[in-house]
Amino acid sequence: MKRDYINILECIGHGVWEWEPIANRITLSPQWITMLGYDAKDFVQTKDKWMSLIHPEDLTNCLNELTALLSGRTKHYQHQHRMLCSDGSHKWVLDQAKVIAYNEHGYPTKVVGTHTDIHDLRTTLEMYKQQRK
Repeated sequence: MKRDYINILECIGHGVWEWEPIANRITLSPQWITMLGYDAKDFVQTKDKWMSLIHPEDLTNCLNELTALLSGRTKHYQHQHRMLCSDGSHKWVLDQAKVIAYNEHGYPTKVVGTHTDIHDLRTTLEMYKQQRK
C-alpha cells in the first residue's frame, strides 16, 4: 500500500485494508486493527481472522457483497457490519472497497478498502428511532 495515502486516511480515522484474492493475502493498517482494540504488533493478518471478527448475523450479507464486487456485478463494495472488538463487544463499521488490479483473465488480483468506525452514529440513530416510536 502507498504509505502516504494510508497516513492520510488513518489521520482522519479510517482503517485501510488490502486484499489479494488469488494469493489469499490480506494487509490491514494499524488503525484498522487498533480501531477494534487489538494490538497491531500481535494481530494475525489473515482473511480467516478478518472473517472471524464479523458478527455472525452480518457475515453472509458481507460476503455476498464482496462476491458481487469480485464477480464484476458491482464496481464498488460498501457494507455496514459489526466487528468483534478485543473486549468482546461489537462495533459498527462502514466497510468500503474497490478492485484496483486484474489479471490477464479479468479476475481481480487486488482489492483496497477502508473501515470507518460508525458505531456512535448507528447507536445514536437507533436510540432516536426508539424514541420516535
